[in-house]
Amino acid sequence: MFEEFDGEPSNPESLPIEQAGEMLLGHRPIGHAPENPVAIRQASAPQRDEALEFIEAVTEAMGYFPPAADEATGFARIAALEKLKSSASATQSVEAKAAEEAVISRHEAEGKYQDNPNRGTGAEIALARGESQCFGPQFLAYSRSMLEHMPHTFAALRRGEIKENRSMAIVRETCELDPMVQEIIDRELAGRPGSLEGVGSRELTARVKRLTLAFDNTIEMNKSSEALRKRFISVRVVPGGFMRISGTLPMEQGVALNEALVAAAAKKRSPEDRRTDMQVKADALVERVTGQSPVEGTPLLVNLVMTDRTLMQGDSEPAYLNGYGTIPAGYARYLVTGDPNLSPKESRAQVWIRRLFTAPSSGELVAMESSKRILPKQLKRMIAVRDQFCRTPYCDAPIRHYDHVQQVAMGGRTTAVNGDGRCAWCNYTKETEGWSERVVDGLRHTIEITTSSGQVFLSMAPPLPGTPESPPQSPPVDSC
Repeated sequence: MFEEFDGEPSNPESLPIEQAGEMLLGHRPIGHAPENPVAIRQASAPQRDEALEFIEAVTEAMGYFPPAADEATGFARIAALEKLKSSASATQSVEAKAAEEAVISRHEAEGKYQDNPNRGTGAEIALARGESQCFGPQFLAYSRSMLEHMPHTFAALRRGEIKENRSMAIVRETCELDPMVQEIIDRELAGRPGSLEGVGSRELTARVKRLTLAFDNTIEMNKSSEALRKRFISVRVVPGGFMRISGTLPMEQGVALNEALVAAAAKKRSPEDRRTDMQVKADALVERVTGQSPVEGTPLLVNLVMTDRTLMQGDSEPAYLNGYGTIPAGYARYLVTGDPNLSPKESRAQVWIRRLFTAPSSGELVAMESSKRILPKQLKRMIAVRDQFCRTPYCDAPIRHYDHVQQVAMGGRTTAVNGDGRCAWCNYTKETEGWSERVVDGLRHTIEITTSSGQVFLSMAPPLPGTPESPPQSPPVDSC
């Protein structure tokens, strides 16, 4: 395919619009998919078919279109491309449901997972979509519900009338209703072509909410009664040296919290206090949660990884603060020494530092080994600093489980090399029949993951201070 472009530079010039159009329109027709799903998994790469070749050809050819000659045409192209994305999303949902049916057929033929015949499908869909595994089952459930009970919503997505996130919102708000009610709402909401044109996400959600409550408000009442049980607070890292606090509270607690913060900001302040109302609210929240005034400093125990050059010689190599991420060298030294212009009580934080050592050649943390089946606490701490996030590709979830890459039952040892950090979801997924993982050679800790369908992914530990961002590629060598 695209043999005529052999030898072309990596960034070729744009093609004339006629030639680019011929590349698309002149492609041979797509053959029909087989009627019955494949029941037996092929261990080799997936078979090539005309549909896949067509998709790849269109994807490559799109990059050769020259920019529009005038602004009106440019805006029209942007709108058309947006509809193309929605249409591709609709087709992706069809493929997800078909893939699930193929996995179920295979498991039934093999007599496996009778209680959960689609096991592993969501994880593989997430990897194919390049996102965290927790989103795979969600996308699969959304696709299944839309295709089975909401044909008008699916048609609107396929026409490019709504975006994927808006079709997801429609399905999410109606998926717990009786299927017959779901189909009625689908017809009422999207039954007429063009009825959702120009409707924003909030307005669309409000429309769906009105329709669902008109049919049944029991579910909404139950959600309100469960709000107290499901309350939570989350603290996450965001770029720019910040931490974001988010969560959900029952409405009465949320109102009370907001009123307390508004009251704190409304109090009269001295002329020397130049804080904004928002800053006063943030300080009031920290003070009431920690029991200390921010100016007194919040006690902090941290794992701080930095090179000796950064600490002792004023080097600019960034450091790594466990629980946050990469921080500037100057700020790392500030955390260790404090602000020289302030007294210890006035420092921004009272910090206890646990220093972690790295190998000078590669930046790897010093290895630990244990004869125990369960990873020791100190080994878990070291893995937490090395891996930082769940080691499954595309999954940015916090680490919840520390486990063996190669299971102990299969001869895996309790070492730093054979240990990794995973979120709970991904750790359970790796136990699926046919799923295998192993440690392979690399400048940093590298895991080769082979899924049940034969997809292969590499997961390399993030770079720590003193480690290059892009190490040279090495051929996989078994090192477990």
